[in-house]
Amino acid sequence: MALILAAATTQAIAPASPVTPIPRLAAPGPAEPPHDWSTLGVLTLPPAGPDMVRFVRDEVAAGRCTRARQDDAQMVLVVPLAIRISADGNADSVVPLAIGCPTVEQFSAGVAQRMVRHLAHRTMIPGDRWYRTVITYTWPGTGPG
Repeated sequence: MALILAAATTQAIAPASPVTPIPRLAAPGPAEPPHDWSTLGVLTLPPAGPDMVRFVRDEVAAGRCTRARQDDAQMVLVVPLAIRISADGNADSVVPLAIGCPTVEQFSAGVAQRMVRHLAHRTMIPGDRWYRTVITYTWPGTGPG
């Protein structure tokens, strides 16, 4: 009995195996755009259509987006985006630049994804990389006040 007790005590106080160190997190990989978007290639998207502009105009009119600026006799809102194009020409990820208009930013990300899907030349765009683009919304009118 003493032998069993001694064996159990030895197992209970025996040192545990060394802890495997936690690997350091790698730098952002291709799943995230770089911090400096100026290094990205440019992807040109078609102009925003009337329904898209209407949504943005309504967000500005409701006061949920104050970034639109007046240019001559029209209002203009530009939303910069980073788009990751996959090898098959799809928009895998769309990251809007924060401009202080969250609803318009997220709306624009969805719009950009649809626009890429309908580009006639999308399969000719080199994939597995990030691109930068903008969606510009313009409508007649003047700013508040």
